[in-house]
Amino acid sequence: MKSKTYQYYGGRKASKLSKRKLGVLETLLPRLELNEDNIDEYILDIAEKQTNVSLEVGFGYGENLLNMINSNGNNRKFIGCEPYLNGLASFICKLEKENYNKIKLYKNDIRELLFSFSKKIFDEIFILFPDPWPKARHQKRRIINHENLKLFSSRLKINGKIFVATDVENYFESIQRLFETFGKIKIMNTGSFDVRPKNIISTKYEKKAVYKDIKPLYLEAKKILD
Repeated sequence: MKSKTYQYYGGRKASKLSKRKLGVLETLLPRLELNEDNIDEYILDIAEKQTNVSLEVGFGYGENLLNMINSNGNNRKFIGCEPYLNGLASFICKLEKENYNKIKLYKNDIRELLFSFSKKIFDEIFILFPDPWPKARHQKRRIINHENLKLFSSRLKINGKIFVATDVENYFESIQRLFETFGKIKIMNTGSFDVRPKNIISTKYEKKAVYKDIKPLYLEAKKILD
């Protein structure tokens, strides 16, 4: 596994964890975690079995990730990246034991994980309601920028898809412009950005936006060139 580190902005724990959540982080997370000790074996296994892999970046409390896991058979594997311990613990508490073999979790900066891959392994990448970093001086921290899109695209298979959701209109507009000028991906849902794709469910963050009378926006794009 190659080594590259990035500065991570944000906390790791937002609130006090219950005994149960502390317990699953101690006992189950090591079993589910993707790290430098097992990533090479994981990549080899995926390649040998030609397994489809979906990645969700910043999965929050895991509603969408859990739905994908429960809706797919063993022919698809999942990687969930979430640096917040609260979200990791909540997800693990809801994960059925029979689905442990479908999922790997990564608790550090997603860019470090992507950099460790030398192959295009993802069929789908989901980035749902990422932190918009609304202040101008903080916008360079946004997970979706030109440099990071190059990295995401480099690990996405041809015809693989990227799904993005946000409730911040100016952030969506900047993402749309970025995707349109990137050259290697094609936006697939032009004209229906306010319609949630069928393979994404309503999450806590979407419901918060709707409650505030804010219309979430969605972008679906397909990789067309290496």
